[in-house]
Amino acid sequence: MRYIAIILLSNLWGQTWIDYLRSPVKWTVRLTNGYDNNVLRLSPIEKDNAALNQTILGGAKTFDSHYIRFSLSGLKKIQLADREKQIQLFFKSNISNYIHYKNRQHWSGYVKASYHWGAYRRLEYMVSHLNDYYLRHYKDLDITVNQLFTCSFTDRGHRLLVSHPIKLRLWVTGSLSYTQRYYDPSFTEFDSDITMTALKLSKRFRDFGTVSVEGIYGIADNITFGKVAKSSNLDRSYRHMELYLPMSYDQGVLGLKEVGFSLRADFRRYGVEDISDPLHSGRSHRETKFDIWVEKNLKENLMISCTIRLRNRYTDSRHDWVSELKSFDQLQAWISIEWKMLYDRY
Repeated sequence: MRYIAIILLSNLWGQTWIDYLRSPVKWTVRLTNGYDNNVLRLSPIEKDNAALNQTILGGAKTFDSHYIRFSLSGLKKIQLADREKQIQLFFKSNISNYIHYKNRQHWSGYVKASYHWGAYRRLEYMVSHLNDYYLRHYKDLDITVNQLFTCSFTDRGHRLLVSHPIKLRLWVTGSLSYTQRYYDPSFTEFDSDITMTALKLSKRFRDFGTVSVEGIYGIADNITFGKVAKSSNLDRSYRHMELYLPMSYDQGVLGLKEVGFSLRADFRRYGVEDISDPLHSGRSHRETKFDIWVEKNLKENLMISCTIRLRNRYTDSRHDWVSELKSFDQLQAWISIEWKMLYDRY
């Protein structure tokens, strides 16, 4: 009898986990149509130079471009025996196609697993990948001082995050991330390992929405400094601090699901101190991004959203010509349609 009881309990336990794994999967398809007025982030001086040297644009004919992005994501929730505890598995992939900049076509994606044990309580681990992201054409100083080559990088990232409430509808989120940013063979002197820590405080207001403030600190270690060819004689390491302030209103104004805006301010300081290289030595930049967006449900499973982003980077250097060369403005706008589906056929 004892052995029969053990077998029955084993079967019941196994059946429970089978039931857990048979929970539905929520799929989301997202199609984005966007516009970028300064794809290569060129300063006014560089735009003037591009009129004389078309290779700066990497084969493109304009500074701006429309783009299309296709995204697919899936969410699976596994409810545990304790109803307050849950495991969530999520993935998302993106394919981006720039109409006027073929070099900018790329894909990205991430997978994350999280454990939830109550409201605003979660532990999460994420792995991400950004594949072959094109910046622009640059000179490979190890080969020539005139010819331009395609410069792209690939990111491989990991992030550990924990969230916990402080009081009613007030919670704090902390994270630690590690990113390997490696460039094309012609530009491996820029390869860096980036470590970032972030702390975010969020407040949910009953008759308004959510307001958050986040501080981020990061260190980029130029791992190829002094190791590859002559162009690696400069240390491209940097430190950066970032402040992020998002706010969203979700009380149905004008029939909208949500209206929001955010401000992101980033300060980056490079470690290069070489009097023979005035372009990089002692350089820093301040960058701001201002986003405003609206979301509206067209149907229960169909949503449309519109976003506008204003971006400005000011480069600070002891040389005025460096500041003018590396500062830029950028305007981006996009419209997304999102379709949600539920798969529960097991």
